[in-house]
Amino acid sequence: MTDQSVFIQQGLWARLGLPKELCWGFVGIFLFITGATIEQSWLASMLQHRGFDAVHISLLSSVFGLCVAAVSWFSGIGAGVLGLRRLMWAATLLYFIGSVPFIGYALPQGNYPLMVASYALRGVAYPLFSYSFLVWINQRCEPGILGRAVSWFWIAFGVGMTIVGPWYSSLMLPRIGETSTLLSGFAFVALGAFCALVLNRDRPQWQRGGHLGAAFAEGILVLVREPKMRLAVIVKTINDIGKFSLVILMPVYLPRFGFSIAEWLTIWGLVNVVNIFANYFFGWLGDTIGWRNTVVWFSGTLCGLAMLAVCYAPVLFGDSETALFLALALYAIGLGAFGPLSALIPSLLPENKGAAISCLNLGSGLSNFVGPLIVTLCVSPFGVEGTLWVIAGLYFAASLLTVPLRLPEATGH
Repeated sequence: MTDQSVFIQQGLWARLGLPKELCWGFVGIFLFITGATIEQSWLASMLQHRGFDAVHISLLSSVFGLCVAAVSWFSGIGAGVLGLRRLMWAATLLYFIGSVPFIGYALPQGNYPLMVASYALRGVAYPLFSYSFLVWINQRCEPGILGRAVSWFWIAFGVGMTIVGPWYSSLMLPRIGETSTLLSGFAFVALGAFCALVLNRDRPQWQRGGHLGAAFAEGILVLVREPKMRLAVIVKTINDIGKFSLVILMPVYLPRFGFSIAEWLTIWGLVNVVNIFANYFFGWLGDTIGWRNTVVWFSGTLCGLAMLAVCYAPVLFGDSETALFLALALYAIGLGAFGPLSALIPSLLPENKGAAISCLNLGSGLSNFVGPLIVTLCVSPFGVEGTLWVIAGLYFAASLLTVPLRLPEATGH
């Protein structure tokens, strides 16, 4: 192959924003996330049928989310000390260590304390694995394609968690039951790790070294020193609160209007197909008009309006699958507009990208905690409708909070 043909081939991949060296890594993220989060769209419904109330269900999700947040933050600051591949192998091991007691004993016996502990341990696997790979993307890609590159990451992440996982579950649950469906996730996780860490032969450039304690201290100090980083964490936290709230609220809310759980799972998977296209479109738009501008004008505005639409579509139209789909599709589009945050936040501190990525990952992880926590705090006093109004208000606030997140002059975008 001539140098010119290599240039043309690499140029095509570059224009798509998909680094050729990391293609197997993206496949691995998709497979790993599918297996590691296979239960997220139906676990609340299953626990409700087994006699657990909404408070216990949301508390389980909140503890899970708090652990996810802590590990997400660690994946950013630990990368430069322990190495990205080492963190991703550790994540794979943690998934199996947590899953065996959760599926094999805690769920069948209804042992709530063990359920909380083992589910939290199982839960830290997917952020450690996936957000370590997000660090890898940020170090590999040039700024001109970074918005599109991170959009591919969120596409792989979202397809696994919100499309293939729910659709696969809707097919398998009636046929093989809950326990076997959970166990089948083992195959997805193992195959995902194989693709991302064996078939993917790229080697991260981030140099290992230094002390973990110093990295921890720097990760904390950057939040103290940099007001933009504190705002960035808040905005990134709000990013996914709807997603982690809806999977708890909708299986409880929608049956009042005649929807079945199978219908909810099908619609939830279908609208996230829309999110695939939205993610890439807003990644391209961010690279074109600016990452901050894209988030300010489209993300929180669309998501906030969507939460209100989700609230009132069943009230106004009953069990209309079309109305519910359109409301949730608007949310999926707005969620895609948050994608450029994954390029914007690390670029706010070009001299200390590791600490900035730890802030990005902290916000991503906190969504897992804050979403269920909002349900825990709001659903009793305000009901499902009031809780959706609270979430909508937070989304509108996110757009305003993004306004001060201006990049250093030399960075652009």
